[in-house]
Amino acid sequence: MTGRGKTRRPRYLESGSSTAVAANVSYRLGRLRERGVLSGVWLDCGCADGGYTTAIAECGAQCVVGIDPEEERVSRAQPGRGQGPAIVSFCRGSAEALPFGDAAFDGVFLNEVLEHVADEYRALLEIRRVLRSGGHLALMSPNRWFTFEGHGMRVHGIAAPVPVPFLPWLPSKLAMQFMCARNYWPCELRDLVRGAAFQIVHTDSILPVFEVYKWLPAPIIHWYRRALPTLERTPVIRKFGVSTFVLARKP
Repeated sequence: MTGRGKTRRPRYLESGSSTAVAANVSYRLGRLRERGVLSGVWLDCGCADGGYTTAIAECGAQCVVGIDPEEERVSRAQPGRGQGPAIVSFCRGSAEALPFGDAAFDGVFLNEVLEHVADEYRALLEIRRVLRSGGHLALMSPNRWFTFEGHGMRVHGIAAPVPVPFLPWLPSKLAMQFMCARNYWPCELRDLVRGAAFQIVHTDSILPVFEVYKWLPAPIIHWYRRALPTLERTPVIRKFGVSTFVLARKP
């Protein structure tokens, strides 16, 4: 388990690809809408090309800032307006050194990003700093119970960017020799968040929607998405979700 101030670092720590495809965005931000937290000023930390950033504004936030460490991604993002008067903007920067003042945001969205940062604990402390008291962190990161490692793997420096079965289930010391990014047991992710002095509000499982990785025939994917509300109420299926969702609050 990751201790305070320590990180588990894979040999190759790479930026993830954007997951802001229509079904993913609707499904994941739906979890935030259900909790009633999408209002005020939000930061999309690790925004990639800004798909979620704009969608957060369309879901009710009054102002949303997207930040990403890669200049190329930021340049592809489109600043402007969300729904109604909501303002969307973008800038370059890292999660470990956010270029914002204290208590600048009502919420921070950290979607499939924590597993890629160089220092998890420092990133969470920075997020806590820029949140106002009572502000929310909405964190989604890979679940080690999920059978596949979606980031692929590296062997002798050669990347295999395809989902790898059972890699997340190997002992950490062995798995980290091949992983391109981290993943977390749900309890491990909660402990990381608590270690940065957040209060856990809600924890849940995020199931795959099979829009990026269409591993199943189209009719089965269509049935599966319609059945998602039922599947999410099934404990065994929820345990093996692709990611863990932690909603936390700054005291």
